Amino acid sequence: MADATSPRLNLVTTPFKLKGTSLPATLMQPNTGQIGLLEAELESRLAKGSALLKVAPLVLDLSQLDQMLDLSELQEVCKRLGIQFLAVRTADKNLQAYARKLGLMALNSLDRPATAANQEEMPRTLVHQGTVRSGQQLINEKGDLVVMGSVNPGAEVLASGQIHVYGAIRGRALAGIQGDPQARIFTLRLEAELIAIAGHYQTSYSADFVTAGDAVCIELQGEKLVSTALTQL
Repeated sequence: MADATSPRLNLVTTPFKLKGTSLPATLMQPNTGQIGLLEAELESRLAKGSALLKVAPLVLDLSQLDQMLDLSELQEVCKRLGIQFLAVRTADKNLQAYARKLGLMALNSLDRPATAANQEEMPRTLVHQGTVRSGQQLINEKGDLVVMGSVNPGAEVLASGQIHVYGAIRGRALAGIQGDPQARIFTLRLEAELIAIAGHYQTSYSADFVTAGDAVCIELQGEKLVSTALTQL
């Protein structure tokens, strides 16, 4: 028996754990370097109640921009508007260094050499049998995801392609996570906490979306998520 005055044994073997995850982010691809125009557009979308700029952190993709953009000014604009500006994606090493100096993450461009394209893994369908429970996350980064059951509150399903749920979505469903605007979400009952396609989000708090409980197909039209009852397809 341990002496009452002796210190307790510390049973913690490590102070924390690291786990890989895939968290949603909003990808912004500016067509102009003029901060005034970008600020006005951001303000307009926020005024319209866009969940896209509030739900997930902002990643700025500069791979298609052929003019200068002042990252520090845009960072100040985002702070003022309450937008979490997280990272910059570019192949320009100087811009990467400047982004880090501002406290931003610097991500490389997703462009790949032509020789690697032929070696890419072919899209595949991932099938999950049963309910996706609270706290559980299913990801298919190379194709469609099929759930033969429901997605509980607090659970999350993500796919680069389509998501098919043969049950109810009560948690979060994010299709087209690699940016595919043609991705769709199908479910027999929609009571979701959050729905997203190619970075465009809709939360359960938006009254203009869809009646809870409908069996629907959800697709992206322009920058808006549109739902259609399966009986009407």
